[in-house]
Amino acid sequence: MGSVRRQAILGDGEFMAKRWWALAVLIGCAIGAGTSANAAPTPAADNVPASAQPADNPPTPVHYRVDTTTRVAKLGSDLVIGPGRLDGQFVIVPGSNPLRVEITGALTLPPADSYFVTFGFMPATATITVVSTAPVQSVLLNGTLTATIHATFGLTSAKVHGVPLNMGPNCRSDEAVIVQSGPFLSPLSTGTISGTFTIPPFHHCGVTENLDPLFTGLVSGPGNTLRTVLTFLCGGTATCEAAR
Repeated sequence: MGSVRRQAILGDGEFMAKRWWALAVLIGCAIGAGTSANAAPTPAADNVPASAQPADNPPTPVHYRVDTTTRVAKLGSDLVIGPGRLDGQFVIVPGSNPLRVEITGALTLPPADSYFVTFGFMPATATITVVSTAPVQSVLLNGTLTATIHATFGLTSAKVHGVPLNMGPNCRSDEAVIVQSGPFLSPLSTGTISGTFTIPPFHHCGVTENLDPLFTGLVSGPGNTLRTVLTFLCGGTATCEAAR
């Protein structure tokens, strides 16, 4: 009987040890212990995409509010867009050391009305729509979040000095690739990331005349900055219904 009892106690001890170890991993992720962002891959386990994670490491849902400010270099003006949403999931990459968390999601942003001055003296307005063309790919590693966005910029309802321009429905830029980074505690936290990018040329602008050169000349080019505030709404098993 003594021998059986000792075995039972040992069995309980092993079970509790495993349970506490699992909790420690989850808590470490939640408080950002050893987490960060860097798009560069690390050993073999880091190359496993979120969609290919094993069944015992399922993705965890996560949702953020997104507020952005873009500084358009050629115009010298700011474009504020938001609030939008980033709805996605994250996984802890098995075996990663330091701990690596991969976050993917769908980015949606509302159209924004902009005002700027062209040629240094002529006021202009337009509605700008940023359309995400691929899922946002982010990596949290060593306390830094690095996010890569693929998007196009659409222009509608443009007026120059109050005179409407017949833009047509398909005036938009080529795809831009924007990489942003900044301090981030964990996938269940709020933070600000930023980066610089190039606005590509515009195409299919104008119905009665080709306005591509006009908008490419006014807007497109390098040195633009994007600042994004990601506000954590909910994640894990918590419901997001109140945040929708």
